[in-house]
Amino acid sequence: MYLLRYAIIEPALQYGYSISLQTNMQLQFSDKLFMVVVLINVFLGAAGYVINDYFDRKIDSINRPSKVVVVKSIPRRTVIIIHFVLNTIAVLLAAYLSWKLRKPIILIFYLMISGIFWLYSTTYKKQLLVGNIIVAFLTALVPLQVAYFDILPLNETYTEVLVMNGADFKALLYWMLAFALFAFIVNLAREIVKDIEDFEGDKNYECVTVPISIGVNATKAVVIFILLAVIALLAKIYFEFIYDPVSKWYLLIALVVPILINIYLVLTAKTVKSYHNISLILKFIMLMGILYAIVAKYVMIFNFSM
Repeated sequence: MYLLRYAIIEPALQYGYSISLQTNMQLQFSDKLFMVVVLINVFLGAAGYVINDYFDRKIDSINRPSKVVVVKSIPRRTVIIIHFVLNTIAVLLAAYLSWKLRKPIILIFYLMISGIFWLYSTTYKKQLLVGNIIVAFLTALVPLQVAYFDILPLNETYTEVLVMNGADFKALLYWMLAFALFAFIVNLAREIVKDIEDFEGDKNYECVTVPISIGVNATKAVVIFILLAVIALLAKIYFEFIYDPVSKWYLLIALVVPILINIYLVLTAKTVKSYHNISLILKFIMLMGILYAIVAKYVMIFNFSM
């Protein structure tokens, strides 16, 4: 969230909009409140992980027995208390943010996210594709929150300037949507790969995951199709929106090549460890996608300073 704000939105304002519109444009959403938004996401995510580990302890005892901490290291009652405390902090921060901005919908939104985390752990993750899509969607919400809290105030502050010059902040919104779509698709692929990795434990506890429903080989085909969709998306961006050589090389080396390697690994994967390695590489691909924001920042600075 900080990368998107300070490596995409802020330099775009400083080196793009301010110069082209001859107006000194700055971020309008305060640093303090932005930190509150980030902390809400941190505490909600942490609470989600805790409650997921709580309800998954039996399945995890089969899939990854060495990593089970609920009961073995931390009593169940303590886990519930930790979840409650983390959730309470997130909700209180959301209430404060909602009050400061005079927008009750913000508190409602984060309460819904908290509820979705609980329902995911208890119900949705055992249903065909529902849990996978929910996790991918929640990941995609991260850049979309940056768009909501940063781009909306910019529109309100600079409406007159934008109207006079026939301009808008759609380019910034498209940036956030691109990161959100990338996060959604890659995370969806990773969630399905994790289902293959967790096949035995999920099967024993009657979870209806994709590999259990259609078989491992068919699920591998689904994962490959999703990864090819990511490459198609990157190709569209590469040929239609990217003009500088640094970005082109970054997309090829840091994203396309690892995805192609992962497709090969999916095709040849046979063991739990191999699927775990595929999941790790998908994490790496997500990280490289996020870090492109730094590349984009310096490309913008270089282009507009020439």
